[in-house]
Formats: sequence, structure tokens, C-alpha cells
Amino acid sequence: MRPSIFNILPMLHFKRLESFLISLCILISIFIAGIFVYLDYNTSQLMVKRVREQAVAYLDLINHTKEWNFDYGGVYVEKTHGVTSNIYLGKLGINPDISCADKRVLTIRNHAIMTSEISHRSEHAEGVMFRMISLRPINPANTPDALERKAIAQFSKAKPEFQEITADPDQPTFRYVTPLYADSSCLGCHRGLSIHEGDILGAVSISIPIRDLLNETRQIRLIRLLFAIALIGILIAVTYFMTLSLANDLNDAQTRLKTMALTDELTGLSNRRQVMARLEEEFQRAIRLGESICIISLDIDHFKNINDTYGHQFGDLVLQKLAKCMQNCVRPYDIVGRVGGEEFLIIAPASPPEEALLLAERIIATIRQETISEGTSQVHITASAGVSVIKHDDADITDLLRRADRAMYQAKAEGRNRVAGP
Repeated sequence: MRPSIFNILPMLHFKRLESFLISLCILISIFIAGIFVYLDYNTSQLMVKRVREQAVAYLDLINHTKEWNFDYGGVYVEKTHGVTSNIYLGKLGINPDISCADKRVLTIRNHAIMTSEISHRSEHAEGVMFRMISLRPINPANTPDALERKAIAQFSKAKPEFQEITADPDQPTFRYVTPLYADSSCLGCHRGLSIHEGDILGAVSISIPIRDLLNETRQIRLIRLLFAIALIGILIAVTYFMTLSLANDLNDAQTRLKTMALTDELTGLSNRRQVMARLEEEFQRAIRLGESICIISLDIDHFKNINDTYGHQFGDLVLQKLAKCMQNCVRPYDIVGRVGGEEFLIIAPASPPEEALLLAERIIATIRQETISEGTSQVHITASAGVSVIKHDDADITDLLRRADRAMYQAKAEGRNRVAGP
């Protein structure tokens, strides 16, 4: 199981990385949500524009019908079953009927009646209703409702049109109202009402049911919402795993840098800087707790001759083999480091002098038995070691190191391949 991004970076700032990732996910969510809101708003506006264009098309039809009817001075139709005379024309002193020689009776259909009858057909076929209304109607059926009165009141403020969507859950409707200005065709019927050409006589009111259109819009909104949620989820997941991958790479790089800073590249042992830092820590700990600490200074015998005879590449192989020998001999909590070309230092915390001497003897014996070969080159190597133990009057690690070096030089002076102790 892979670790979480928030616990794999011991050398990075967890909270900063966590905050960055959370902020990035929030920004992605806000961006996608913003696009969704914009598209939803744009869809709603397009829906309103679409239904308004439909209303304007009906308005053009009404106006053309009105003009055609007026151009002919009204249209007469035969009074058959269901056809009644316009009683309101009679109240204005206009006889709406004429009798024919063949005993048929014709009755006039002015533009208002014609518009009303066409509206009935449209309502039955498509649900769309339209009518002409007036603040002072001759026919009470042309009396405006509350919304139409509101629209006419706004027309007096030079507003060219009025539109509104009713909130009826059973049958939402788009209401479109435009002003109806008095012209010569109106004055004949509306005479005596102090109306002049150009006055707002009333309005043309158009009602278009939009339930199906709203359902279609809701379906589009739902699809977009699901798509937005899926897109946000995908982007957040991709961002998370890409950041996780980057974090893993950074962690690996941090680990490599740390290893390079603390480890000798050739042997894999602690480098001089690290082993001295650890010696200082163990030295202070031993002083604080009153414990013993021993160190072993070890140097390969005649290493320059090995380099001169077999080459530096073979010399590197010798150093690597020697490092493995020492690591195999020491305890898990002992510290082994390379402090120079062929010089090594072993720190043995909490060890009395006799144990440190035994450890050094074991290391020297193991090295003595090691055969190092590469190609046709083969050598047996030896090493010399010096052991020192902490004393109560040691000021710092320098005293401890100085005694270990003197002991190591003593071992070399006594013939090499041996250990000299305190």
C-alpha cells in the first residue's frame, strides 16, 4: 500500500504541501463550477431568447392579420351555426350584418374578432394564446389582467416591450406584451373616447406555454451538472496522483541528497562529516550518562603500493571489500565511517576497553583472511588498528581521536597487521 502524500516527505513541509493541494483542488472546483454556472445561465438566456422570437413571430402574424383586415374594411362571413354577430359593433351604431338576395346573412369580422378567433384555434392546436387588450375596452373580454396592466403601466415610461415567465408549476407560461398604438383603423370603433393617433390604446398580449421547454432545459442542466461533477472528480484525481508522483520523486531526490551528504560514495559508509558528528553525539551521551565509549582507528597496510601496482580502480575495490568486512564484524549499533583515503573509524558506544580490543582483533583477523581479486589481479591485505577509550579528563573528541591515532601508529611501528590498545 502506497503511503499518503502527507506522510512521505519527512524533509518537506507537510502542511504547505497539503494546503497547496487543497487550494489547487478548490480552485479547480471553482473554475469548473464557474463554467457550469455560465453555461447554465447562457442556456437560460437562449431559452428566453428562443421563446421571445416565437412570440415576436406571433406578433407579426397578428399585425399582418390586423392590417389585412383593415385594408378590406373588415371581412364578411356567412352566419351559419355557431357564427354570431358582433354585438359591440351594434352598440356603436354599426350594423354588423347584411342580407343577400339568396337569403343568406353575412356578418362582419373586424380585426379584433378575427384575432380572437385565430387565437382560439392556436390555443387548441399549440396552446399559444394571443389577444388585443385595452384599458378602455369595448368588449369586456379585452380587459387586461393584472400582469397586462403592469405591462401597460411600464409602456408609459417608454419601455418598448414586457416579458415575464409565470411561476405556475402546472403550466409555466412565457408572457409577452407589446404596446398597441392608436391609428386610423382604431378611431372608427373607439370614437368618443378622446383617443388620438399615437396614443397607447392598449397592448397585444401573447402567452406561450413553456413546460416542455423548461423540462428540456432542466435535462440539459442535469447532464451538465453530472458532467461537471465527473470532470471535477477526474481533474482532482489526476492532480492528486500527479502531485503524489512529484512528491515521491522529490522524496527520492531528498533521500539521495541526504545520503550523498552523509555517506561516502565509494564504500557506502558514513563519510568523515557524518562519523565525526555521530562521535560527538556519542561522546556527549557517554559523559552525561557516565558510560564508556571506545573508538577504533584503522588504516590499510601498504595501500599506496596496491594503488601503484594494480591501479586506483583495483584500490577502490579493496576499499569496498574492506568496508563490507568491517560492517559484517561490528554490532548493529556500532558506527563505521571512512575518514580518509584508506583510513577508517569505528565507534563502539557503551563498550569497555576489552570488548573494543576484541572487536578490533576480529576485524583485523577477518581482513587478513580476505582475498581480493579482479581479473588476473589477486591480493591479500592487512590493516592496523588502534583503540582508545574515553577518559574522565577528556575535554572533547579530539583527545579521544588523538589517542586512537597514536595507538594505530604504534601498531604499524610494531610490524602492522595488528591492534594496539589503551
